[in-house]
Parts: sequence; C-alpha cells; structure tokens
Amino acid sequence: MKRYIKDGKIKHRNEIVMRKDGMNTYNPTEEMILADGWEEYITPTYEPTIEDYRRRKKDEITRYDSSDEVNAFYMQGQRMWLDKATRAGLMLRLQAEQSMGKETTTLWYGSHQFELPMANAFQMLYALELYASQCYDNTQRLLAAVDALESKEEIDAYDYRTGYPVKLEF
Repeated sequence: MKRYIKDGKIKHRNEIVMRKDGMNTYNPTEEMILADGWEEYITPTYEPTIEDYRRRKKDEITRYDSSDEVNAFYMQGQRMWLDKATRAGLMLRLQAEQSMGKETTTLWYGSHQFELPMANAFQMLYALELYASQCYDNTQRLLAAVDALESKEEIDAYDYRTGYPVKLEF
C-alpha cells in the first residue's frame, strides 16, 4: 500500500482526511492527495558502506580466530585447547613441581589424564605458547589487511583462513 509524506508526516491513503471548503474528504484519490501537496513516500533502503563491510569481515576473522579451526592441538590423538590463563597456570604448576624435584607431572584435560616427563611438559607448553602467538600475529595481519582493501568486493572476497600455523601434535 502506498504511503505519502507532507510536512514530515507519513500516512497511508486511507489515513488522509482532506478539508476543503468546509467539507471533509475521506479516502481521497491519489490525484487529490498529490494536488494537496502530498508526495509519494518511498522507504529509503540502506546501502552498507565500505566500513560496514570491513566491520563484518573483521568480525568473521575474530570469530574464526577463537574457533576450533585455530584453537586446537592434539595430545595423543585427542583434540584439545588450553586458553592463555590455563597455560599460565600450568606453567606455574610445572615450575613449582620442578622446584620440588618432581621428574614427572600429571596433566588433566576433562577426564583424560596424561603422565609426562617434566621436560616434555615444559616443551609442550612452550610450543603451545609459540603456536598461540603465531596465530595471534596472523590474525592481526589479517585484520590490518582488511583495512587496506579498497572496495566492498575485495573485502567480501577476502579469504581470512590463510597463514595460520599447522596444528601441533604431541
């Protein structure tokens, strides 16, 4: 149903009451409405800006960076991930256990138990921290690359799944 605008008011044809010569006209014709100074109102459509495209692509990159596609490694065939706080806590635990002379440690992931020599546990955490840092650096490069793209088409076609290191296997 068409809408019309006059003096900032938007109305449907059946909402317009015209007053002329002391008479009210309900349901005026389109010709009467236009002659009275009303104009057809067309709802504006929103065209996304290049910044909208950038923001959307950066959101995709950020979601991908925090997904299992990036945040994963394998320990004895089991897919796992340890967030930064957990890695830091494990490092403190290993340092404490090593200072007390322990030669092996027990690491838990859910209900899975892993017995490791202390040196292997440290090496695993160091490698995992390096992997996480490389992923972070790659994500930052991808975000910067989106800022450098100059068209909506380039941004839309940009493949952000590249450049990440190979997942670790222990």
